[in-house]
Amino acid sequence: MKTVFRYFFDFMDEQEKWLNSMSEHGYRLKKCGKLTYCFDECKPNEYEYAVEFVGDKSYSKAKDYRKYLEEMGFRTFTKNINLNFSYGKIKWRPYAKGMGQISTSPGGFNKELLILEKKKDGKPFELYTDASDMLNIYKVVRNAYAWAFLMMLGIAAVSLAADEPSSHVVMVWAVRAAVVSLGVLFAVYTAKYSSLVNRLKEESKIFE
Repeated sequence: MKTVFRYFFDFMDEQEKWLNSMSEHGYRLKKCGKLTYCFDECKPNEYEYAVEFVGDKSYSKAKDYRKYLEEMGFRTFTKNINLNFSYGKIKWRPYAKGMGQISTSPGGFNKELLILEKKKDGKPFELYTDASDMLNIYKVVRNAYAWAFLMMLGIAAVSLAADEPSSHVVMVWAVRAAVVSLGVLFAVYTAKYSSLVNRLKEESKIFE
């Protein structure tokens, strides 16, 4: 068994490409944790993967959707988009709708993604053939990155406005640098998925 430690800021596209690259090299996903991926050896290109965002769904709806996919023949894994290791948490998801805005641990917390696996059969691995369906998914993902960017922006603003303790100047600036770096990353992926949303909007008009 091969274990790889990875974290993806681009939790959809880059993670999906990487999993398929691992399959191309003869590794099949066995299980995954918050920072770990465990693989068994297999024939190169025997399996293929897709990553779907379900963080906007309530825990019950995400659970039912996962069951539906498994009944269709997909092998599924849940995956996190954050690095929270605590238990008994309640999290507000401002980018979701209805009961999907609240996630708990145990529950849907740290299970914002579904990794889907199917045996490669020459057919495209497409869960959505309608551009409008993909548009809705990418809108939610874009909003998730945008909220994270705004949160980092708010933290940076509060930090810069606060007085600096003379004994902790280096630490304070280190934290500020980390917050700014994260903000830049979230801004980059907000822009990326905004671009995808705009492209899909144009495609939706074409097919109307």
